[in-house]
Amino acid sequence: MECIVHFEVMQHEELKQLRGLILIEKGERPEEEKFVKMFARMGYKVRLDDAEQRIFKPVDPSSPYQWLRIRELDLGEEKGSEYRELNAIVANLLPNRNRPI
Repeated sequence: MECIVHFEVMQHEELKQLRGLILIEKGERPEEEKFVKMFARMGYKVRLDDAEQRIFKPVDPSSPYQWLRIRELDLGEEKGSEYRELNAIVANLLPNRNRPI
């Protein structure tokens, strides 16, 4: 199964939005090692700096990039469908405010 990794790179004081690809088993979530390998294949030699914020820093301080941050993981799952359905139900239950009293 494919996992598309949406991430940002701060390079030369410019923020770039990029994507990478990791192959995983169904139901699995990628771990630090897979991210590091994916970044290495793309030419970014990094280490995990902040797991909570998903920020990676270069191993070599003289690298042209300051950091990488994972913004989103696309695991091929449908996003937000239950929220859309819930919002539709609630909207039908609420009174119409444009209707005269």
